Amino acid sequence: MAQTKAHKKKRRSQAPIALVYFITMIIFLFVIGMLALYALREFGVIGNDDSDSDAGIKSPVYNTLFARVNSKGVLADAAVIRVAPDAKKIIIMPVSAFTVSGSQTMREIHEEGGMVKLEAAVADTFGITIDNYVSLTNDAFENAADIVGGITYTPDEELYYLSQDNDENDIAIPSGDLTNLSGHQIRLICQYPVFKEGRNGNMKFLGTAVTMLINNAFQQTNITKDNLDNFYNIFTANSDTDWTSAQYKEEKSYLKDMLDQNLTPAEALVPEGEWTDDSHFKVSDKFKESVQTMLKDTAPSAAEK
Repeated sequence: MAQTKAHKKKRRSQAPIALVYFITMIIFLFVIGMLALYALREFGVIGNDDSDSDAGIKSPVYNTLFARVNSKGVLADAAVIRVAPDAKKIIIMPVSAFTVSGSQTMREIHEEGGMVKLEAAVADTFGITIDNYVSLTNDAFENAADIVGGITYTPDEELYYLSQDNDENDIAIPSGDLTNLSGHQIRLICQYPVFKEGRNGNMKFLGTAVTMLINNAFQQTNITKDNLDNFYNIFTANSDTDWTSAQYKEEKSYLKDMLDQNLTPAEALVPEGEWTDDSHFKVSDKFKESVQTMLKDTAPSAAEK
């Protein structure tokens, strides 16, 4: 009996020692782990995962190529639209269908290789990465423009053209006349020979019109928010596009945030260069440099801590 009591007493005396040993091992492993984590961060193997890490997250920038293709499948014109949430800007770069890339115009490139080849040509010519491309029908362009009420435009020269189709396609706007233009009228002015500068005038007008349309949309916050899904559906219906619904939903969240900030974000960056004739436009090296400057100025920037 005495022997049994002695055995139990010995077992009880060993319990605190085991507990101390266990706690010591836990502390030792924790210290070793913290030292290893510190070393990995110091050598850049892993990033800092502090609670303030969200302050360094950068918003994405989206470059989308919109190309208007007429009912005959011919490229009419195009524009690269850059949405830069951190910079609070949307840059519109109109692209003439007669812009030369290599030995061909954008129109010829599109005719041979569709939107995939056009995207590559625009990216290479202007030195800009294109995230997504979308082909627009005439109706899609006009409908989207009409949702935001078109634009109010004052030409500094008389714009005049009589269509052979019907009176609805005629253009007659006196110089200096303040005019409300519908989507249909905007589209016609983008393609008709109504400017003294010829097709260079059309390209400039496209940049002006799209800039005004986007800024108008930002002045109608609630209407635009309610129509964001509608815009996407209009743009991508009967379209040659790689702009997926998932990609659009991501961009939509940033657009909605920009719409809440009372911005007038759209600016036009119109290409400069030489028209060797009425059907060939070569972008200047100086303009390509200005594109690179724009890309830097609107690049994502870490949020302030």
